[in-house]
Amino acid sequence: MTVVIDKSEQSTISKKNRIPQLLLTITLPLVMLTGCGGGSGGTTKVTKAPVTKTVTGPTWLQDQFQPSSDFVAQCKDPRSGSSPITHITYPDKPGSELLEKHWQRAFTHETYLWYKEVIDKNPKNFNLIDYFEQLKTTAVTDSGAPKDKFHWMEPTSNVEERTQLGVSYGYGITFDKKSSIAPPRSWQVKNVTPNTQAMTAGVSRGSKLLEIDGVDFVNTTAQSDINIMENAIYSSNEGESHTFKFIDINNEEYQVTLQTAAITAVPLQLAKTIATPQGNVGYLLLNSFSISTVEKDLFDQFTLFSANQITDLVVDLRYNGGGFLALSSQLAYMVAGKDVTEGKLYEKIVYNDKNASTETPFLDVTIDLRRLIGGDSIIQADQALPTLDLARVYVLTTGSSCSASESFINSLIGVGIEVIQIGETTCGKPYGFFSKDNCGSTYFTVQFKGENDAGFGDYSDGLVPAKLPEAGKLYQVQGCPIEEDYLHSLGDKEEMLLASALYYQTHNTCPVIVEPSVKLSRKSINGFSSTKSTLSQPSNSVNYFGAKFNTRTPRQDAIIDDIYFDKFRHVRAGKTQ
Repeated sequence: MTVVIDKSEQSTISKKNRIPQLLLTITLPLVMLTGCGGGSGGTTKVTKAPVTKTVTGPTWLQDQFQPSSDFVAQCKDPRSGSSPITHITYPDKPGSELLEKHWQRAFTHETYLWYKEVIDKNPKNFNLIDYFEQLKTTAVTDSGAPKDKFHWMEPTSNVEERTQLGVSYGYGITFDKKSSIAPPRSWQVKNVTPNTQAMTAGVSRGSKLLEIDGVDFVNTTAQSDINIMENAIYSSNEGESHTFKFIDINNEEYQVTLQTAAITAVPLQLAKTIATPQGNVGYLLLNSFSISTVEKDLFDQFTLFSANQITDLVVDLRYNGGGFLALSSQLAYMVAGKDVTEGKLYEKIVYNDKNASTETPFLDVTIDLRRLIGGDSIIQADQALPTLDLARVYVLTTGSSCSASESFINSLIGVGIEVIQIGETTCGKPYGFFSKDNCGSTYFTVQFKGENDAGFGDYSDGLVPAKLPEAGKLYQVQGCPIEEDYLHSLGDKEEMLLASALYYQTHNTCPVIVEPSVKLSRKSINGFSSTKSTLSQPSNSVNYFGAKFNTRTPRQDAIIDDIYFDKFRHVRAGKTQ
């Protein structure tokens, strides 16, 4: 999630628990006797060895902590000069790995949400990476998964490339990376950005990737082949050409040649009104809350929905990895309206007990966010937002629905709106980060969580669609657990998730999914049906030790992407400056 708050409201780190400065051990002067000549008649010279001071680093005392500022930027391998991306001068000074580990320890104690659950261990017993890895809670969720699945470090140069360059290079293809490690690998096209070469070349939703630049993507185990494919997939050299071979849902192979290009995201990719016997249904395919211009797009679209007398709404967040919390707050207000949200919290940001919580309201007016973060004005601020005043909303989700998208669902539930979740479990990112660079590594450690007006925010296993949610399991949301199938275009009334939402709107229950009895048959939803592809699903071995394709999970992408938005948390949501 991305928080937008006043600079004056930023949490300050407690300065408690200070102890005396670093303890240094000093090597005592040694007196050395050396014989000159032989026998007892020789002379003896007494020589004093040079006095040397050996710095062994700070002394670890369990559960006693110095401030992280005592250890910051004291590096085993200090950088020099400045970042080629941000042009900020590196603050690094000569130090040691032990000092870096003491910084990790102090930083965790100051900012980590669950710092009281971290067992304080001697940093001398670990290397740098392993020490940080264990600086987290060992608690588990209801599913038995670790409560903290968000804890890692990454080279700062990698993070800066992703978050600071301001331009995304690629081909406009979004893949469902079903399997990236052991052969057979499986990447399937789930969306193609409008107005890109990939769309013009005919890359189709549901196609599976077979080859990149002549290399067998599915089966290769050679590191040299992996390098070729990664250079193509992650190329940032504008105009560089690469070939991609696919097989589509009809089992027909095709090949395209695409040039790496700057990709302009289309956050509100599709919006329309669908006429049904029960009334007009609005549909939004909203791929991101990260582009500030979508504020005007949503304002205009909800104005149109209101004019079209929308009685039901389907919000498609299946590929929405999050972004500005202010934008998701505005969207929630336009769905629910004034009567339900007045005086209620959209989200409460809860830190550890050393830092005060902050609150984000349901925003009921335009804020011209683009201007507030330094861009050109695109919409007049302080206009009342159009509302639909709905008691129920349908939300389509997958494992790529993260952060501010999950806040949208959780916050509406918190004020009594009936959310019907159709699709797959969300990525599970109720937590936030103020990432920190030290000595060339950027550290991600949970520092806050978001709670709705009812005080709930523990869904690190994701928000789970359930036909009959279990009592007390608030992460289960009324709805239909259905897997996306890629057999129809997004927004098509026969597309699996949208068709299921329309079925629920008519029958007030989930559809029965009829699985095919043979590979080449039809898969139907009580009347909605489509050809089933014969493409097989991969079965990866957890014991594979060969060359691995470099990739991130949707959760990791959301965490890293949110770093950009945290720069603007000094802008208070709902107030122009």
